[in-house]
Amino acid sequence: MNNKTLAAIDIGTNTLRLLIATVRFNPEKQSYSIKEIFSERIITRLGGGLSGNGLLKKKAMSKSLSALKRFSSVLSRYDVYKTRAVATSALREAGNSKEFLAEVKGATGLAVKIISGEEEARIAASGMLIDIAAPETALMVDIGGGSTELIFAKQGKPVLVKSLNLGVVYLAGRFMKHDPPFKEDLIGMDRYISEKIGPIVTPYSELKTQDPELKTVLIGTAGTVTTLSAVAKGLAKFEHNKIHKSRLTLDKVKKIYSDIAPVSSRERAGLVPFEPSRLDIIVPGTLILLKLMETFGFREIIVSNHGLREGILVELHKKIMK
Repeated sequence: MNNKTLAAIDIGTNTLRLLIATVRFNPEKQSYSIKEIFSERIITRLGGGLSGNGLLKKKAMSKSLSALKRFSSVLSRYDVYKTRAVATSALREAGNSKEFLAEVKGATGLAVKIISGEEEARIAASGMLIDIAAPETALMVDIGGGSTELIFAKQGKPVLVKSLNLGVVYLAGRFMKHDPPFKEDLIGMDRYISEKIGPIVTPYSELKTQDPELKTVLIGTAGTVTTLSAVAKGLAKFEHNKIHKSRLTLDKVKKIYSDIAPVSSRERAGLVPFEPSRLDIIVPGTLILLKLMETFGFREIIVSNHGLREGILVELHKKIMK
């Protein structure tokens, strides 16, 4: 059963992702590893404009349905033992989610499950630690298109999980309406993020270890964090081996934010050369990370290029091995 090919589909607010892989469990290290067979991501902005009337837009649904048809076609070319497709923030919030998922089921055969923010965080946490040694204590962060998940973990096990209504697509729609953005909009976004983070500071801070030799570490995943790592390294293209397990300092995050926030998208394109579809959302994403690092007192973050998709595969593997 260890060699069974599994597939995960993550229907996010900004990006749809497919991963086909095999999963192995190492009993000596009590850890999982993944051997990738096929991976693809397609940016559809499914949740774009959702905050306006609470409904998914027809154009975004059409684009997302086309992406899922492609994923279904890819799956048919592989001997996949089990597939799990999950949907996150956009479909949690949208008033027409059921209609969209019924259309997806009819067109692709995929039965998509909408998961809660807390479940999303828990699954993402198991994926984030693949190939990363679980620290004594860690604050794990997944900055997404529709929400930001925070997981406080001890020895890799989630202890406190929280999903914040802080997503880069929603923030861009509200505060990045002008190009370049107005100074007052950036100030307003800063204030809004701080207000959302405020209520969770005490419960998370109380869990941080006080032992200087076993200090709590910050681990982050998703497009914002990995893109910032690539920018910090001056990469011209995305390279997993150079990004996964890399470290990003608070000072570097501050510098990147000060460079990309006040300028036009054309100028920003010169600073984030390989992600043209992120030229608006990279600003709120960077600010979320910056505010989290400042608020919780972290001087650096460990970057993981694994997350929800990999976590889904680990969970599927656990079920079939029972």
